[in-house]
Amino acid sequence: MRKQFGLLWVPIKLIALSFIVSIAFIACEKEEPVDACNPSGVQGALVEAKLVITITPELVQAYLTQFGAPIGFDLEYTVDAYSVQYKTLDKNNEITPASGVMFIPRGLNTYDVVSVQHGTSLKRDEVGSKNPVYAFDALLYAMKGFLAVAPDYLGLGNSDMMHPYLNAQLSANAVMDLIRATRKYACTNDLALSEKLFLAGYSEGGYVTMAAHQIMETDHSDEFQLTGVAPMSGPYDLISTTRNLLQLETFNSPALLAFVVAAYDDVYEWNRLDDIFMEPYASMIPGMFDGSQSVGDVNDQLPTDLDSLFQSEFRTAFLQGEEQAIAAALQENTLLGWGPIAPVRLFHGTSDDIVAYENTTTAYASMLANGGLSVDLIPLLGATHATGFFPSLLLSEAWFDSLRAD
Repeated sequence: MRKQFGLLWVPIKLIALSFIVSIAFIACEKEEPVDACNPSGVQGALVEAKLVITITPELVQAYLTQFGAPIGFDLEYTVDAYSVQYKTLDKNNEITPASGVMFIPRGLNTYDVVSVQHGTSLKRDEVGSKNPVYAFDALLYAMKGFLAVAPDYLGLGNSDMMHPYLNAQLSANAVMDLIRATRKYACTNDLALSEKLFLAGYSEGGYVTMAAHQIMETDHSDEFQLTGVAPMSGPYDLISTTRNLLQLETFNSPALLAFVVAAYDDVYEWNRLDDIFMEPYASMIPGMFDGSQSVGDVNDQLPTDLDSLFQSEFRTAFLQGEEQAIAAALQENTLLGWGPIAPVRLFHGTSDDIVAYENTTTAYASMLANGGLSVDLIPLLGATHATGFFPSLLLSEAWFDSLRAD
């Protein structure tokens, strides 16, 4: 069996499996009241926020050094974790259910909010609303004093459609609407939120973070004013990344390439899997991405030899610029050509073996060229996709601390 990492930081799964045996979930049937704070049936409506567990720093502290936390890194706050159900928009721009997790630290009078976007997960239940430990990065932010939320994304958690993988607008909607639902929860429950709002995410979460940042500032600047944004190791330059990957002979995580194509085929309704993939994979792929299998499960069923996975005619046509619809979709979801207003720090391991480091250097150059007001690049020397996660998380949290202290 091949051991694959994918865009999911695999140690989170190990933490979840280990951690869950030492804690018991607290069942709570409380459904938050709906009132003037929370109009029902609209985008961003809060359907339910259910307390599932209270987590103390002592329960988590033992796991930190195993996964790269420096000696002396301390967690400060006990956190209440809520499974959140809310409303967002689907690919047809219609209201649809979505879910996520909200972590509220105890003992604070006012809360700074951070939305933390997770890395690639194919399995519908491996998300924060189902088990808060799958949102381990958001949990750590909360234990350092943030009210932290983490969207599951469409197609995961309580959403039964196909996950629209690396789709900028649908990803941003899931982030913005969970923040809206969180604000409605705060209004209903007399929680004081500060004006400080942060975004962070690793891998796919880095992509989603940058997409949400761009769309918030471009289309919703009256509603969202960001204090700081930390995209980490994301595939921002989708068109170039796809072109580079399709030129390879082999790729050790074929599930990721197949997932992008299958998700775009679904969102854009091309119905072209038979034209793109070789058999038997063309027939197998819809079932691989139905929410029942993990990244590792799918990788074990797909060949790393790309000649065996993709139709040669498709690869040739794409690389020669003849697959215009697919190239246009990738270009539409590529996160370049804009200058952010809010401060940004881009984190990426220089030896990333899954998402090329050039995604971040290209995004950095593009942001500066387009008038980005405060953009920094933080290279993590020698870090791979797996080993870059924890340093990125700790450095971004420390930076956010400095911004909220201003």
